[in-house]
Amino acid sequence: MTRHILHIHDQALPPTPSCGGSNRLIDWLASAQSQLGCKVTALSPRGASNSSYQHVACDVKNVDIDALIKAIPEDVTDIEYHGGLSDELASALKQRFNKFVSVVHAGAANTPNCVYVSKSHAQQANAEVYVHNGIPVESVEFHAKKSDFSLFLAKVKRSKKGVAQAISIAKKTSQSLIIAGGHRLGSPETWFSWHPKIKPVGYVDGQEKRDLLKHAKALWVPISWEEPFGLTVVEAMMSGTPVIAYNRGAMNELIIDGVTGFVCNDEAEFIAAIDKTATLDPNIIRQHALSHFSAEKMATAHLDLLEKAAHSSW
Repeated sequence: MTRHILHIHDQALPPTPSCGGSNRLIDWLASAQSQLGCKVTALSPRGASNSSYQHVACDVKNVDIDALIKAIPEDVTDIEYHGGLSDELASALKQRFNKFVSVVHAGAANTPNCVYVSKSHAQQANAEVYVHNGIPVESVEFHAKKSDFSLFLAKVKRSKKGVAQAISIAKKTSQSLIIAGGHRLGSPETWFSWHPKIKPVGYVDGQEKRDLLKHAKALWVPISWEEPFGLTVVEAMMSGTPVIAYNRGAMNELIIDGVTGFVCNDEAEFIAAIDKTATLDPNIIRQHALSHFSAEKMATAHLDLLEKAAHSSW
């Protein structure tokens, strides 16, 4: 019997351009599972069917168990729940489907069979089960020869992402820095060319984003919080671009220090790492990302956990 996996989420699937990383991940996961031979359906308030999965419209934030069960296709065998239901409703759904996991993209959850996105993320929730995120290989482009600029690529308005720290480091080191990911009040460098070495480009996506990632001599990740994962870290490495990051959250799980980038404890180490990135091999960086963080690897691990859920809970 063909496995039929249902993904439940409270946001648009497939994601719209304004959606965040979790929406992209669910889309990549569902598409990779389809490529592995599974039948896949996405259930969410908004969306559309595509070549990888069917879409079922359901307002998961305002539904009871009877209406939810009615919306679920009869031949569904596995459920991956990503958010929007009450804890009680998620638990009730688990009682109906033994192959059920709750994918926690950020924070912690009290739903059954939680799967976190990194070891450090799980540990923060006093849990153990995790699967690293993965991205489609074709979503990025590799380029071995790098340009002379470094890249900051994150939601600029979120101070914990570290745009102020990146700007400070660029000024102290006279490094050329491109800032992508929007604008931030109080940081004129994110709005226009306030500093000759710092160039803001606002929100980027598609080919513009791929070009920045593959040509940058390094991606800077001077975060000030426990980042659960960090998709741009993997996108950069799969592009052959080294990553310099502060040692917070999952960074030391994603980056091999001195091989695919540098994991730093303070600003002095961060600055010292900038010139060292030229010694790293883009081909090795890309191969590490291909081996550990592909969408296919993520999808296979999720299928294994769904099988585990059929026989035990955690």
